[in-house]
Amino acid sequence: MYQFSENLYMVEARGGGAMVELTGRRDASFGVGSIFQATNDSLPHVRWGVADNQPNTISRVIQKNNQVRGQLDSLRDMIYGSGLGFFKKQITENGKLDMVPFTDNRLEDWMEETNLQGFCIASINQFVQNANRFTRMIWNPIREYYELEVSDCFVTRIGKPDKYGVFEYHTNPYFGEGMFINHKETQKIQAFDARQSVQAATVTMHHSKADIPGNPFYAYPSWWCALDWIELANLIPLFHKSGLKNGYNIKYLIRMPKDYFDKDGDRDLDQKKVRQRWDAFGVNLSKWMSGTDNVNKSMLIKYMRGQDGKMLDNIDVIPLKNEMSDDAYSKVWEMSNVSIANSMGILPTLAGVNPGKGNDSGSQIRVMADYQQHYRTPVPRQLMLEPIRHSLRAMGYRDVVPAFKDVLITNLDENPNGKKATVNPAA
Repeated sequence: MYQFSENLYMVEARGGGAMVELTGRRDASFGVGSIFQATNDSLPHVRWGVADNQPNTISRVIQKNNQVRGQLDSLRDMIYGSGLGFFKKQITENGKLDMVPFTDNRLEDWMEETNLQGFCIASINQFVQNANRFTRMIWNPIREYYELEVSDCFVTRIGKPDKYGVFEYHTNPYFGEGMFINHKETQKIQAFDARQSVQAATVTMHHSKADIPGNPFYAYPSWWCALDWIELANLIPLFHKSGLKNGYNIKYLIRMPKDYFDKDGDRDLDQKKVRQRWDAFGVNLSKWMSGTDNVNKSMLIKYMRGQDGKMLDNIDVIPLKNEMSDDAYSKVWEMSNVSIANSMGILPTLAGVNPGKGNDSGSQIRVMADYQQHYRTPVPRQLMLEPIRHSLRAMGYRDVVPAFKDVLITNLDENPNGKKATVNPAA
């Protein structure tokens, strides 16, 4: 068999041959290794990562980092703003688009009974960490509205598509656990179709993600591309923890005569006794120069008598210079944290990783916060609002627009709370 491209092969046979084209698809990033593997995968769903445990792998990395979780929370807070609201579009006299707040009893009952604000927060948490959000669309025939529930990325997968595309999703509490998974426990849920009557299926699954080139199934957040920086940052505290307990580097070179313990007075000792005395000295040396009070690694070197044959009975303790300073480690730590924040698309000052650099005054932070909310949140917000828009149409609200309200930081003399809610029409 000869391979001409990733999905085109030629199979030789006696008297002829055949061209084989693999028509399956795969995620080029954070997916399986090749199109051949994707086409011949025995799993009944689309694998997420080589071992089908990509969310689990990412979670294990970030749980050891003191920056990532906080920065993901900052992203969530920027997207959520001051919460979800409903509006009607209105053209003002000067031709500008204005968003007029709207509510009624049915909308308020729906928000309260389905905990819609909690759904939004859970949705954004899923999105900022995994770039995918799966929503159970549960139609309530009595109340005539959708109950929206987030299906965790850890337990949700896309079902194997047919020639028409994705038609179902799978949930299993053991996805990502390798050999421990029991596929008999997998629940299959029909894919949501906005063109389909709401009565056609009581429970469907809606998948929200940004369409990334080369990844037809699962999206991935930009900060996943900074995993090397995250792992580097994770090593630094472990290094310092070990260094404080055991000593960072060899700090002293101790030189002793090789026959220092060969005699007890004028009496020669046998080799067993000599080894015991060396062992005891080594134990005592470790106690003297290690531990929390005396953290100093040392190297012991034994040497022979001098060339003149005279006894060299002194013990030399020679301090060694430590070339790696705390400042060097601090710079690596700072560089890794700035790189992580940049990969997330959040300004370093807002991420709290660039303090004292002359751009963290109150007015500058206010400008950065406004920029972050107005220019870095419209796309995530559009994705998060998809099932809510479908729900509103199913309830008959065709002229009502859901939107997240921004938090605009103001002067205290303008607003005693120091903030007010605004709406970005683009979001």
